[in-house]
Amino acid sequence: MAQKKVWVISEQQNLLAELIAGANTLIPGEISIFAAALGNLEAARAAAGAGVQQVYYFKPGDGIPVEAAFCQLARLIRENGGDLVLVGATKRGKTLAALLAAELDSGLATEAKVRDWNEELPATQRLLYGGLAVSTDAFVSGIPIITVPPRTWECPAPAGETSHTSQGGFTEVSVEEGPVRVIERQPRQLSAANLEEAQVVICIGRGVKKREDLAMFEELAGLLEGALACTRPVAEEEGYRWFPEDSYIGISGRKVKPRLYISVGSSGQIQHVVGCRDAGIILGIDKNEDAPIFEASDYGIVGDLYQVVPELIKRIKEVKSR
Repeated sequence: MAQKKVWVISEQQNLLAELIAGANTLIPGEISIFAAALGNLEAARAAAGAGVQQVYYFKPGDGIPVEAAFCQLARLIRENGGDLVLVGATKRGKTLAALLAAELDSGLATEAKVRDWNEELPATQRLLYGGLAVSTDAFVSGIPIITVPPRTWECPAPAGETSHTSQGGFTEVSVEEGPVRVIERQPRQLSAANLEEAQVVICIGRGVKKREDLAMFEELAGLLEGALACTRPVAEEEGYRWFPEDSYIGISGRKVKPRLYISVGSSGQIQHVVGCRDAGIILGIDKNEDAPIFEASDYGIVGDLYQVVPELIKRIKEVKSR
């Protein structure tokens, strides 16, 4: 197999590092990796020390969204060649991937995993219908473009500290003005928790009766050095809205891959389970023994969360005090 050229693209440092690690595992033999860091200088610097051939740091100007880099990216891919393009599946990344696919007249697989790679083009798999079905897709022409969710691959070393010592080329590119211009920015409430990076995630559902009870779960999260999340109704429905909208786990929300995922007071509908199914261990807590969450759980506790969670907190404190 001839040496392949793989492009990895993201605005997030850890995700860019994951894509570099993933590219090295996808294709047997030697490959050339070209990295594009979108508006993140630290990500670009870290990638340059990760054994890639070339890093492009795309620096957006005032009022120019970094997604406008798709034209310049397409030009660089044509000039340097490319056999595969991996884009981090963030909101910004998915927007750029669609624009890039149109510009290159290429196929695009969204939030997919590479299933196998033949002599020519890869095949991918992705979930459909809330995880009820798996679609296997094959590229037939063009440069394959795939958006990859966070935590699909594990980084071989923490971001910015890599086992590679070689330094790749580094080029700063000023993003050219495109058809879209930013005229105003309004901050929105965001979750303080980095859920994708958390090793322990505690997710609460509508079984929690009132907002004041969140203190109990915050204590549990603190003891486990974990992050607190919720189901979609708790973030969006009238009468709840206890969390920022980017805090809910599910098919249309965040997708996490912690070592331990604790679901409390959530029935566990498939739309929610899709967001946590890759966790190492899932513990479900619900008073309904027939709740779907137990089908997805490695361990389950049937009981009133207002009795179970305080007991968990008590036992954890006892263990930590030894």
